[in-house]
Parts: sequence; structure tokens; C-alpha cells
Amino acid sequence: MIWGTTFVAVKNVSSQIDPFLLSILRNGIAVFALLPIIVLTKNSGKLKNKKSIKDGAILGLILSTIYVVQTIGLQFTTSTHSAFITCSAVIMVPLMLVLFGHQKLTAKQLISVIIVGCGMYLLTNSNAKTPFNKGDFITFIGAIICAIQIISAGYYVRKNEFLGLIFYQFLFACLFSVVGLGINLLINQQGLHFEKEAISGVIYLGILGTLFCFFVTVWAQKYVSTVYTAMIFSLEPVFASISSYIYNGEVFSKYEVYGAIGILIGLIIYNIQSKKIEVV
Repeated sequence: MIWGTTFVAVKNVSSQIDPFLLSILRNGIAVFALLPIIVLTKNSGKLKNKKSIKDGAILGLILSTIYVVQTIGLQFTTSTHSAFITCSAVIMVPLMLVLFGHQKLTAKQLISVIIVGCGMYLLTNSNAKTPFNKGDFITFIGAIICAIQIISAGYYVRKNEFLGLIFYQFLFACLFSVVGLGINLLINQQGLHFEKEAISGVIYLGILGTLFCFFVTVWAQKYVSTVYTAMIFSLEPVFASISSYIYNGEVFSKYEVYGAIGILIGLIIYNIQSKKIEVV
């Protein structure tokens, strides 16, 4: 539910803050909130692991890219479009694994991809008020990067101590965003864009949308199977749509509803048999 609402939060602050600065603050808040927890639980030694630093840097680069691309995309599209397109990253994972020869595409996965593709077409091309636009395209690029993040995180988390890995992921995501902000300011030669109205949204995204959600996800998977976890995540765009309607008055057209339902059906079909999939 919280991750679903972050699409609305990002949408509402996207015009009030530079995308790179939002990523800096979002990850920076997570770092400063996590560090006391690590110290108080006497886990400081886990931060000295060189492999966690290296792998965390890779994940941090990917994470910062996702945040920046998603924020830019939301400047030109609706939060509901962004949520459903981003959620399609779940389907892109097996396609990438097939592309790199790590697994074969099953019949159910192929059906899921086709259904999601049809759903995305209906969602983004059926309404004259919100037709397919560059924001949807940018968000689609972000979904591809999300799929890379899912695969990379699944690989690195099995080879590292989680607490150190996630700390360095947030830290390097913040640092890479600082570099990106500097380059962006030099190229565009414009002042730093930040409005005080964005403060509450930034705090929400940093504490709940970033730090809290990452920890709850890992904790919950100790007790909930991968299949059910993935199916629950399929509800993320549903909550995004509900919160978008409540806060921003966004309403689906008839064909957008069909498209959204199609994407959810495709995700559920994929998730039902995802227990057999080994991400390597």
C-alpha cells in the first residue's frame, strides 16, 4: 500500500524539486535513519565488508537511476500510468533471464507477457486525455531498469550480509545522485530547483517509501512464500490508482480500466507459477 502511494507522492513533488535532489534526499534520509539502528544493534562491523561495499555500490547506481528516471517520467504522465507500467518489471525479469541464457521461457510466462503487453497498450493509448506520451516511455525505460534491479538484488543478497548491503545501496544511491545533480547543473546552467512545499513528501518517501518498505519486505518474506509476496506486490498499482483518485482526482477511462485489469491478470498468471523460477 505504501509503495503504491509513493507514485502519488513523487507525482506531487516532481514539479517542486529537481529529480536528482529528490533521489539525494530520499536515499540520504534512509542512510541517516538506518545508521543509528546499525550502531545500536551492534552491527557496525558488518559495514567493513568490502564485498558489501562493492555490490552495494552497483545496486546504489541502479537504484538512483530508477528514482531519477521515475521522477522525470512522472512529470509528463499520471501516477496511475506510472504505477502499472513500472509494475510490468515483474514480467521483464524472465525475459531478461531468457535473453542472457539463464532460463527458458515457459508457456505461462509467454501468455503473461502477451496479456501485459495488451494491457499496457490499452492503458496508454485509449484515452485522448492521457494518451501515450514521453512520460510513459520514460517510465517504461525505468521499468526495464527496475527489472535489472530485481535480478541484481536477488543475486547479491544471497552473497552478502543484508544489513551492510542495503546500507551501502542507499549510501551510494545518494552519492551517485549528487554526481548526477552536479553534472545536470553544469549542463543546464540553472539554479537548484527546490520548493519548501516538497518537504513533507520528501520525508514520507525517505522514511516510509524507501527505508521502511525495504525492511518490511525482507522481514515478511521469512513468513510469506515468494508466490504470495509477488501476488501482493501486484496490488501496488491498485493502491496507486486509489490514492491517485483520492488526492489528485485521476480517473480511468473504460479502456484504461480494461488495460489495468489486463496487466494485473498477466502479473497474477506469472506469479502463480513463479515459485518454480530460480533467478540466477
